[in-house]
Amino acid sequence: MDILNDVINGAAQQFGREFGRASANSILKGANSYTTKGITDYSGRIKPSDNDFVKCIKEINKVKFVSNNKANVSRLIDLTDLVISNINFKGNSTLNEMNDITELINQYNDKFNHGSSLVADDFKEKSINYLEERRKHLVDLMNNLSNDIKNHVSKNLELAQSQKKSKKTAVLLAIPLLGLQWAYLKSSGYTFLSILLCWTIIVPFINLISLLKLLFMNEGKFDTKFNPEYIYYSQFKIKN
Repeated sequence: MDILNDVINGAAQQFGREFGRASANSILKGANSYTTKGITDYSGRIKPSDNDFVKCIKEINKVKFVSNNKANVSRLIDLTDLVISNINFKGNSTLNEMNDITELINQYNDKFNHGSSLVADDFKEKSINYLEERRKHLVDLMNNLSNDIKNHVSKNLELAQSQKKSKKTAVLLAIPLLGLQWAYLKSSGYTFLSILLCWTIIVPFINLISLLKLLFMNEGKFDTKFNPEYIYYSQFKIKN
């Protein structure tokens, strides 16, 4: 998937009715099918099990606007500060919550657009300037988040590729039926068992089954089983 490319591009110059909606919505294209399990419920009360992004979304949903310009600007500032306090990179947990980040930005955009439409165009106060500053700060944080994610994924993908196990090598090591493939695949349990029972017929039998499984296993299934880190990080398609 494409993640966080040109996040909220030019949004600092678009204070007012829009917040770079098209750019914000491009944070996540496609489903993060590998890491996302089920559908997050963004409605209802905040639960202890909710992550910070979901809690923030539920707080955004609570915000109600009124008919007073000053009060609405104050609420827009609170909304923006609420998002600002949650836009930071937390390693793999952030990658697992990409859908929630996307939903957070979309919910914020919708709420902000609604609230800003209720503020008169001729309303001029210092709070408007402050709101613009906070919006610009949010843009900077989103760009930082983008860079942090890209750097994290690139670094760990490179490491995973360097440590990636080869199916061909595993098959060659399995052919003698001595259990050498288990050490290569870092399966400590089978490695110990092969050493412990090396004098019996059990080990060759088990290793024959292992060899057959490896021979008929496709590359995708092999990587999923023995190269989970590579599978995890390679799903994030980053454009340079």
